[in-house]
Amino acid sequence: MLVLEHARRLLDNPDVVLISGYARLPDTVAGRHQYERLGVVLAVERSTGRIVAADSTLITELAREFFRVLVEGLSIYDDLAEIVHRVQTRYAGQSGAALATALRRCLESGLHLRTTQRAGEDRP
Repeated sequence: MLVLEHARRLLDNPDVVLISGYARLPDTVAGRHQYERLGVVLAVERSTGRIVAADSTLITELAREFFRVLVEGLSIYDDLAEIVHRVQTRYAGQSGAALATALRRCLESGLHLRTTQRAGEDRP
């Protein structure tokens, strides 16, 4: 129930958008039999770039929660290098390279969203 309440608050805020990125998992990763790709999903405030919620398809709850703690609260606009650095240096699991790649693709989508938003503001 708590998760649904959190999701409802995110949906009620029109400034929050959901972005995602995916990367292929290596053959040696345990989760490979369930998923071929690792996914990263971020709920981001469009105006500030602040990550208000994060999730991934990492196989264990501990790994998913660790990822959340690493990135939530940071801004994809202002803290881009810090976000990538945290994941690359603090997540040493076998799927670390796939996680970093999926995260980078997700961040690229977020930055593209910002660019298209700014372009729309310039139009009369």
